[in-house]
Amino acid sequence: MNQLKWIIPVLIGSGVVIAVLAHNKRTLQERRSQNVLQTIIPVVAEPARWDTLARSLEMVGSILPNNIVQVASEANGRIVACNIELGRSVRQGDVLYVLDDELRRAQLMTAQANFEKAKSDSARYWFLKQQGSATDAQWEQVLLQYRLAEAQLIQARRALSDTRIKAPISGVITAKRVDVGTMVNPGTVVCEIVDASKLKMLLNVPEQDVFSLAIGDPVEVQSDALPGSTFHGRITAIAPKASDAHTFPVEVTITPPYGQLKAGMFTRVRFEGVKPLVGLVIPRDAVLGSLRDARVFVVDSATNTARERRIRCGAERNGYVVVLEGLSAGERVIVTGNNIVTDGTPIVLNTQKVQQ
Repeated sequence: MNQLKWIIPVLIGSGVVIAVLAHNKRTLQERRSQNVLQTIIPVVAEPARWDTLARSLEMVGSILPNNIVQVASEANGRIVACNIELGRSVRQGDVLYVLDDELRRAQLMTAQANFEKAKSDSARYWFLKQQGSATDAQWEQVLLQYRLAEAQLIQARRALSDTRIKAPISGVITAKRVDVGTMVNPGTVVCEIVDASKLKMLLNVPEQDVFSLAIGDPVEVQSDALPGSTFHGRITAIAPKASDAHTFPVEVTITPPYGQLKAGMFTRVRFEGVKPLVGLVIPRDAVLGSLRDARVFVVDSATNTARERRIRCGAERNGYVVVLEGLSAGERVIVTGNNIVTDGTPIVLNTQKVQQ
């Protein structure tokens, strides 16, 4: 009887423990199921497909003049005359500045006199040599003196000419660096001349676009500073070598009339001769990161998971990107929800875009 009293409480306690354990197991399984459901991410995906993209290449840049020259002195001395003013037009060969030339004129007179004497001596010794009254050595020495005098005369003439600083091109004075009384040395910049008889632009075109351009292709140019005005031009040069940034310098020359278009203005250039682009394309929204270091999440239908993949991109047009490597036609890439999944995340395809 005493033994029965002891067994009954033990059985009751064991039943309670078993019931609690069963309830806890059931609760844990429910929580695990809920966690699994919570990690399944709804996404929207689109297949990679071959398509033709209409291309309208547009770039921005600044208008450049035909030429800009920093005019420098080729001699040393003090400036005694200045013939320029800011904004004044000059023609090639016009004298812009005059340096003190008194000493150089004296040097030229001396060189001229030495040359005349050497010339006279050479004529006299040539006659004597023909008569047999002068040796070959004497004649060669006189001829050497004549050539030295001639070289010194040329140098003196050039030195005097260098005291006149002349315009190397026709254009407009846009900077005046020195004035009368200034001491200058060879290489001292005295003024700047801009030749705006032609206007051009230098644009850095991406490598994926440059091959659709050709010299002579037409362009349209517009500036926000001149609303409603459209200017025209043509491609005049395409660099044969890319820069370190993998872009090709392309020169565009604008066709007159220029109207109020000025050098230095910020403009937009639209290339009219760009051909349509055929390639494997995906939406730009599917690409994470920059196009230089692009990655996408591809739908793995076998496991219903998202798989991260690196791709190489080409041109981008109208919200789509050309894929050069890393994808095949028909593979589905996630376009909505791709910023909240990781490699291996369970997903479910949704026909409507979810809030990201």
